[in-house]
Amino acid sequence: MSLPPLANLFAAYDPDPQSLGALEADLRAGGEFCHVSCPSRGWVVAKNPLPGGEGGHGPLRGSAVEFVEGQDGVCDRVRELCRVSDQAPERLAQFPGDFGFIRFRSDGSATVVRSCGGLVPLYLTRRRDRVAVATRLGDLVRYLPDEPRLDPLVNAVWTSGWGLFPHGRTFLDNVTILDRGAFAQLAPGRTVATARYWDPRPTHLEQPSAARTAEHAERLRALLLAKLERDLDPEGGNVLTLSGGVDSSSLAALAAGVLRRPLATWSLLPEPEELFRREMSYIEPLAQRLGIERTAIVRLRKETRLELLRAAPPVVFHVIHPALCALPSLVAEGDVRVLLGGEFADEVCGSVFTLGDWARNTTLRQLVAGARRGSLGQRDVLRWTKRRLLALVRRPIVPFPADLPTFIRSDVRDEYRTWVAARRRAAAGEPAARRDLALHAEADGFVAMNWEAASALGVRRSFPFFNREVLELAFECHPSELVGGGTKKLLRAALQNDVPRENLFRSDKGGWGGYLRSAHFEWTTPLPASLEAIVRPDWYPTPPPTLDYGDTAALAQLTVFVDTLGARRQQRALP
Repeated sequence: MSLPPLANLFAAYDPDPQSLGALEADLRAGGEFCHVSCPSRGWVVAKNPLPGGEGGHGPLRGSAVEFVEGQDGVCDRVRELCRVSDQAPERLAQFPGDFGFIRFRSDGSATVVRSCGGLVPLYLTRRRDRVAVATRLGDLVRYLPDEPRLDPLVNAVWTSGWGLFPHGRTFLDNVTILDRGAFAQLAPGRTVATARYWDPRPTHLEQPSAARTAEHAERLRALLLAKLERDLDPEGGNVLTLSGGVDSSSLAALAAGVLRRPLATWSLLPEPEELFRREMSYIEPLAQRLGIERTAIVRLRKETRLELLRAAPPVVFHVIHPALCALPSLVAEGDVRVLLGGEFADEVCGSVFTLGDWARNTTLRQLVAGARRGSLGQRDVLRWTKRRLLALVRRPIVPFPADLPTFIRSDVRDEYRTWVAARRRAAAGEPAARRDLALHAEADGFVAMNWEAASALGVRRSFPFFNREVLELAFECHPSELVGGGTKKLLRAALQNDVPRENLFRSDKGGWGGYLRSAHFEWTTPLPASLEAIVRPDWYPTPPPTLDYGDTAALAQLTVFVDTLGARRQQRALP
């Protein structure tokens, strides 16, 4: 049984045969790609499938379409897919599942399509007549002759811990990322044109009923099981990031308990013994009950975050997820084929992130009725009132940081604040039905980060709560099915017979990292020259000798990224 086919890809168009030939020779000699071909006039394509999914790459030979994901779901409709891509790509949502590909045409034009879940990112860059597309930023750095320059805004935003790509910009100037559920039209001599083919946002919501809520819960369980069965390797090598919270515990119970898939876990837990034991009181019994034998635990000390940042896979990306930083050591210690986690479950299944949608879609009469029944408390009423007042003055809460760290240059912070204000104004005029869910889904940089780090090690990434089918279900649900008198109502209804009650109905999120807020570090190393455009003048090139925990980690993150970018650039062979 093969796993779903996934692949890294680099493609470039150049009307100059000599330049194109030199690039093709470099791609073949580099040894980083298994397949190099010229699918149409002016194009060269290099592709490297991830291990375990090679069985799905054969049937499409000669079709002038190269998939990076989802090929197995549409391989029997390739001709129709090509026709729609050529004539009406805005109708691609009629095909099922998550798929990403490039369709090449004989005149040198091409259509680039990113999946709705966006598991495999697609980056675009254009310089004069040359166009390039890649699933990894580092390949644009390695195989194109242009000198890479940092985008100060995007690099600064990521130091805040948020995975945002404002205006579709990336860490590198003149490189954009294609939105999820979108396509780009590339043609010689024309500007790149992009548009959406998939938009799950509803214009209105049906009022919930007992039958409808039960159907949604049943559907969520079926979708989670189908995703896990599809993504996890029946032979093993599956690693779950297990916090002991509701979401990761639910995935553990479904994967190891219901599907009986071999499962290992990785956990980042507090160093103080009392906090550690509290988290282990949720993790240890669950692991024993499910027969999870291989568990890796990292204790969060003052230095741990910096150590992890420096141990991350050396990719041209800000890798800030602790499990991704630890992935090289996990791969070195044992067989790791799939990494999965509960990312975006809060937004899908109901949490504080859902309250804005809940307030807009709950009338005063419904609020009063819920309070009288006792299903809504005083805190619910206060939250409803606050969000209704903000809606009246057309200042909706947007789930992005209000400002950037103070060590960022003032001009970059001004640019960011301008972007946030514009995004807030735009949000006020967008469909209100599930506006908060849509805004949270925009902070999807974590998907690209996971692909970059995991695929560099030949590891697959699985997001059971962030894919086309689950997102479509989430947008269909009325917020009162998720929150109001509690959170995670949909998930708890769906898995009440699968997950131990003490895990499924855990009332807190285990927020135990606050003990590090007062930590300080000494900083003695001058900052790299390229950070002058990001770090404010009085901190460049030498920051203050003593920094707090957050600033230290953010500057280390920037430094690691710049060092990795430089190392990748040095591998370039083209003049």
